[in-house]
Amino acid sequence: MVSLRLILLMTCLFFLQGIAAADKPVSILAQRIQGHIHPSICRSQDGTLIVVYKGANVLMCSRSDDQGATWSTPQAIESSAKRPANIREVKKYEVYPGTADCLPDGRILVTWNYIADDKVKDGYYERALLYTFSEDQGRSWSEQRLIGPVDGRHLGAVRHNVLPWNRGRWLLPLRVGVPRLYDPETGILEEYPLEGPDGVQYEFQQIVRTANGSFLAMGPVLLRSNDEGQHWTPVKRFPAIPDQRDNAEGRYLTTLSDGRVLVTWGRGQKNQGLSFNLSIDDGQTWDARRTVVLLPDTPVAARYYSARTIQVDDQHVGTVFMNREGVHFLKVPLKRLRDPS
Repeated sequence: MVSLRLILLMTCLFFLQGIAAADKPVSILAQRIQGHIHPSICRSQDGTLIVVYKGANVLMCSRSDDQGATWSTPQAIESSAKRPANIREVKKYEVYPGTADCLPDGRILVTWNYIADDKVKDGYYERALLYTFSEDQGRSWSEQRLIGPVDGRHLGAVRHNVLPWNRGRWLLPLRVGVPRLYDPETGILEEYPLEGPDGVQYEFQQIVRTANGSFLAMGPVLLRSNDEGQHWTPVKRFPAIPDQRDNAEGRYLTTLSDGRVLVTWGRGQKNQGLSFNLSIDDGQTWDARRTVVLLPDTPVAARYYSARTIQVDDQHVGTVFMNREGVHFLKVPLKRLRDPS
């Protein structure tokens, strides 16, 4: 007969093995990297996970059809390497990665910037906002298209996801300046003024719609709206308020299918570990004491670069992050994030 002590030992070992497995990232790109790699991630309607990051002045795409256990050899998104016809040719240029999103019609949308830097000559740091589509879960991509410019100036970066809007439009929470609504059929851009009770128009790095239909806007403050963005109220005690250096670029909101909202962010000056915090009531309230830290001894360039998290299934989320050793994916059981004790 198995003793009680043995049963307890086996249970403990099983629990520890589960934690070890959950905390073991899978490498998508296992090589030394530097610069603006900025991986982004989305989940297609058939469950395929798609990660896009910057390679040698071209965006690279890797896919997983087994919830992140294995990843395909990264392939170039060829259209992202081309200079837009109406962007001047300069010696100093850069392809700067943006976002990956699954649109309501199932297409995968990827945004990025083509940066033409000739400030010494004409004082203009041209940063065109471009996009491409995939209709086959990231296997092939359309030709690039340009968003803007407005009054002769390009829009710059979209760091944290395009939000599908009504009448086929997209809401672009720009890195700099007021958010804008874009109609990809007509090319029309409209300002989307978003002010809190203080009357200040902040720069919002991310605007999301929760499963319950509320909106959250994350910038120097976190705002919430219950009336489709007509009025906004500040959310108190948000555990991931940014400092002045990262302006919320290092924070990332993930809306879960059950109405909860997750925020992921990096840790400290040493950039080690990932922080996760769940709001259980649609982003209305947060408790910093419930923050869960994973990979505390692992370098994670997330404080200013942003680790990005998506829901993989009803029981798991997955986070893509980078460090000097490459691009990696961490699958995390949601039950681990419910109770930090």
